[in-house]
Amino acid sequence: MAEEDAEIALLHRLQAGQESIAWGTDGAGGAPEGEIPSNTEDNNEQVKKQTVADDEVLRAYSPSGSGAVSDDGDEYDPSSVTPLPAAVIAGDEQSRSSSRASSRKPKTVGGFLADDSDEESDESSSVQISTGLQPPAHNILNRTISPSPLQVSITPSDLQTPIQNPDDSQQGVLSLSTLSVNPNLSGARTSQAPSMQVPMSAGLSASVQSASAPKGRLPHDRIGILEDRIKEDPRGDLDAWRSLISEHRKRNKFDDARAVYERFFKVFPQAAEMWVEYAEMELENDNFGAAEQIFGKSLLTVPNVQLWSTYLNYIRRMNDLTNDATGNARTTVSQAYDFVLANIGVDRDSGNIWQEYIQFVRSIPGQIGGSSWQDQQKMDSLRKAYQRAICVPMSTVSALWKEYDQFEMGLNKMTGRKFIQERSPGYMTARGANTMLENLNRGLIRTTLPKLAPALGFEGDGEYLQQVELWHKWITWEQEDPLVLKADELDVYKQRILYVYKQSLMALRFWPEMWVDAAEWCFANGLEKDGDTFLSDGIAANPDSCLLAFKKADRLETTLSTEEADKGPAERGAIVRAPYDSLLDSLYDLIKQLKVREARELAKVEESAALDANISAIIAKAEDEDDERDSDKEARESDKANKQAAIKQGYATQSQLISRTISFVWIALMRAMRRVQGKGAVKDAIGGSRQIFADARARGKITSDVYVASALIEHHVYKDPAGTKIFERGAKLFPEDSIFILEYLKHLLSIGDTTNARVTFETSVSRLTGKSELLAKAKPLYSYFHKYESNYGELSQIRKLEQRMAELFPEDPKLLRFASRYSGENFDPTAVRPIISPATQMRPKSTVLQSIEKPASVTDSPRPQYVQENSPRPQYIQQTNSPKRPFPIEDFENDLNRPRKLARGESPLKGAAGRRLDQQKRMQQAQGVPQWQANAPPFVVPRDITFLLSIIPRADLYTSTKFNPESMVRLLSQTNIPDYMTWKAAREQPQPHRYDVTEVEVEA
Repeated sequence: MAEEDAEIALLHRLQAGQESIAWGTDGAGGAPEGEIPSNTEDNNEQVKKQTVADDEVLRAYSPSGSGAVSDDGDEYDPSSVTPLPAAVIAGDEQSRSSSRASSRKPKTVGGFLADDSDEESDESSSVQISTGLQPPAHNILNRTISPSPLQVSITPSDLQTPIQNPDDSQQGVLSLSTLSVNPNLSGARTSQAPSMQVPMSAGLSASVQSASAPKGRLPHDRIGILEDRIKEDPRGDLDAWRSLISEHRKRNKFDDARAVYERFFKVFPQAAEMWVEYAEMELENDNFGAAEQIFGKSLLTVPNVQLWSTYLNYIRRMNDLTNDATGNARTTVSQAYDFVLANIGVDRDSGNIWQEYIQFVRSIPGQIGGSSWQDQQKMDSLRKAYQRAICVPMSTVSALWKEYDQFEMGLNKMTGRKFIQERSPGYMTARGANTMLENLNRGLIRTTLPKLAPALGFEGDGEYLQQVELWHKWITWEQEDPLVLKADELDVYKQRILYVYKQSLMALRFWPEMWVDAAEWCFANGLEKDGDTFLSDGIAANPDSCLLAFKKADRLETTLSTEEADKGPAERGAIVRAPYDSLLDSLYDLIKQLKVREARELAKVEESAALDANISAIIAKAEDEDDERDSDKEARESDKANKQAAIKQGYATQSQLISRTISFVWIALMRAMRRVQGKGAVKDAIGGSRQIFADARARGKITSDVYVASALIEHHVYKDPAGTKIFERGAKLFPEDSIFILEYLKHLLSIGDTTNARVTFETSVSRLTGKSELLAKAKPLYSYFHKYESNYGELSQIRKLEQRMAELFPEDPKLLRFASRYSGENFDPTAVRPIISPATQMRPKSTVLQSIEKPASVTDSPRPQYVQENSPRPQYIQQTNSPKRPFPIEDFENDLNRPRKLARGESPLKGAAGRRLDQQKRMQQAQGVPQWQANAPPFVVPRDITFLLSIIPRADLYTSTKFNPESMVRLLSQTNIPDYMTWKAAREQPQPHRYDVTEVEVEA
């Protein structure tokens, strides 16, 4: 009984520990060092049998036609990639025994296990994945964990499974990893801990050997957990960055906080909010030298009002104006204001800085309105500051205009009125532009902490795209020149647009299209330096963006003809190739990261399955069950298999997409090198397009598109037979790629090799139709070859081919297949319907709509039909198609006094509508339907009104706000419209007084 109690207690500890491993399930673990072995450069028997074909291709590439073949076995061979077989654990489970504690005492620092000690112990042990399940008990570091009798062990002989390695055909032994349920805690005495032997597939074992699960972190090791999160996702986990900095600052570890800040700004160099926090931290500690370095790094690249305001506060703090006997402090502050306003003075949120600057100018020694040179100088400076500020669309422009009006009118009314009239158009334009900007930017989030764009179809994608659209609207608004600056102040016009682009890129740092858009605008407006800076910064922010890399390479290739004319082909090629190489490095690194993540997630699934199995065994033994039920075991195995399959499928899709992207980057580089260096030769100083093709094959992870592009370049540009040899080589590497086979067929038919084309077609479709899952891939091949036979083949061949297609694809219409023989790319003669009788076939459709007097009839409807009664009491009107508006019931406040809707006499109509109405009445009378008609005199409706009533919608279809004629008449009757003389006199009044009145009315 005591043994069962101990096992139940262990079960509770395991469950409690499972709840405390947030560091494991949240992805907090750091990315393991090393890389998972890749099967992209296989060298199996199939590749060895095809070395002769490689010799022919490279021999054709060499200038003399007999170039040496080197490292051909290292080429990318997709057909040779074979998955590793799963390791099979033979033998039954051995008796349960407790694991012996390690005799080596771990090295500790501050009560925690040191990294060196941990790494040294890992070197002498097998690959071990820690589940990190620690019992949440007090004083756990001083406790010993009792051994558990529930350890399940497997003998080493059972864990060794020889596996054939397809890369080098060598035998290998994959030992299964051991999961330690309760690993030795830091600073605690070593004790016997239970362990589980978890069976894993061979492929997973190989992956885990190079990418083990993250090291265990204690739940209270907050800094370590945050560091792991940052290492795992540096660009996406902004919360981890900010939390880590906050944690260091709470602990007064300012040196560590500075180090994290510097790392953060390498990823987010334009995060103005974090620059402000960094500077304020240094200023709080009176570290003025470090604060100045921060301002020097950030100000010129981060046009943010908050950051520049912090800089101004620092300048005013360091230059005391109250004790400025020499005037140097005031000069420094004045220069700082000029520097700030020249960079961010056009910002819509810079109103406070403008007001502070004007107050600073007012504090200059001198008296406004005085006659001395100092007074005149102060007056000129203040007027200049006001005139600059009132032309900027910002929230404080109205208040500044009012101050300026008082300033000018206080000096001299005559000259003041002149200045006011001159500056009034600029102020009115700025005030109107501010209103438009306020409406335009409603909903815009001007953040400086950018986020990665969510994938389409996932949470947040709509909101992110909405922000992109709002930024584009603002940029377009500035480009339309609403402030009328392009004609007279072109530099200011460009500065405003450039400023908005920089603002947008602080929020959309990870949106490559915005970087390219900004660079394109700069190139089109003579700002080449700024455009190149945008491209370089965009690539630094998005190293895996094909759009930015292609644009940068295109820019370099375009400027080579003028700036680099003195350089040779080798140097020019190196310049153009640099952006492509950087992009390829990033994409290949993404492939490695995907493998690491996949291995980690698969390892977590294995750990979870093993833990569940161990818990189930404990429960079964506690309930006196000899063995666990087979149904539960099968359910767990099925669930684990489903999870692993979903993980593998998801990562396979991502890997395939990146591989396709890599292939098209190689193709773009190949074409660029052909333009710069020509076709070149392999391993030559001027490699050209052929060297790029060789490099792509050697590096791997490419698709058949690279082979197709290289072969077509050889054929179309150089008329070289090497193109056919490349196709032949690709056909052996991609035998089930229908897209490649189709391009190969087109190439063979274009060079007139119909015999090999037919052989290739028959071989390919036989291989594809032999497997049911590949049958759909054969359809494009059949369609293309059927079209070729229809154009140039014999009728017997066409009929045989159609018969085969009918058997393989019975769902396709036979008539459509027959008609495809005679159709062209944009025309099908079998679908033409000639006009034989225009009077019969081209009769226009009737435009007369249904009657407006009666609702549309509902045939065979179970709804009861409304029949008016022959009664002297008022009849409520049935809903009709009349265009007349109903009573505006919502306008009557008293429900008791609402008008009673009584039936009115119908107006007789002439024309088609009248005849149709008369016919309907006669039909109703013939059916015995009683009708009640008022004795109203007949009224003849004009023909045009009748037609209008027949085409306008019914009144009940109008659901928008209804027009209230009584309110409109009341408004017009109470509106005071002045006569011409009064209006003219008001127009001739002085404008400043009019603006004062307007401002007073606005304030009121």
